[in-house]
Amino acid sequence: MQTNNKWLLALALIVLVVLSVDVVFLQFQNRTSVDKNVLFQVAAFNTFSMGNYTGVMSYGELAKHGDFGIGTFDGLNGEMIALNGVFYQIPSDGIPREVNDSNTVPYATVTYFHADQTFTVSGLNYTQLKARIDGTLPSQDAIYAIKVTGTFDYAQTRSPAKQTQPYPALADALKTQSVFNLSSVSATAAGFWFPSSMIGIDYAGYHLHLITDDHTAGGHLLDCIIQNATVEIDKINQYNLVLP
Repeated sequence: MQTNNKWLLALALIVLVVLSVDVVFLQFQNRTSVDKNVLFQVAAFNTFSMGNYTGVMSYGELAKHGDFGIGTFDGLNGEMIALNGVFYQIPSDGIPREVNDSNTVPYATVTYFHADQTFTVSGLNYTQLKARIDGTLPSQDAIYAIKVTGTFDYAQTRSPAKQTQPYPALADALKTQSVFNLSSVSATAAGFWFPSSMIGIDYAGYHLHLITDDHTAGGHLLDCIIQNATVEIDKINQYNLVLP
């Protein structure tokens, strides 16, 4: 009888351990799923814009936190856009190139993009596009990842030149930026909308970067005229900020 009790106790312990492992595994799965709806940001925008352009994280590490986003490089060396897990640098010559994992980032915002809503637009300029998106946002207190893919009759973009220390404030650094006027291009604009309650933490409103489908041009989007495009929006309710 005593031997049987020992076997029953051992069996109960085994079942308890197996159930505990299953619970931990399920908790990990749920946490991983939730974490993919988080915006991950390196540096507060106001801190960065005062001239803090030294890279504080490698792009190899940044890529672990999202497959979609925008940012810049050590020394403010051009614009970054990430689409489908591929990160591109658009330097001041305007020609995109894939980012090396060892490159470093002083400021960026990334997430795993999963569209919550999708619609098409045509015949809109940039102001009209933003107004059209404004009308679809379900809340003014969330963050939204935005992707616009299609044909642009016109797109004006910019990219800053690499700065040298002591670094100037962003407003002064952009006085030497390159500006590009693109005509009749197939392209994707990607970026974020931040609520006014987050002014200073990030740029409130729309902040989009653009890259052409043939990867020959792009930059920070200043203006555009859309022939036709698909707009995808991902609502984000969680936010992680890394302070350098």
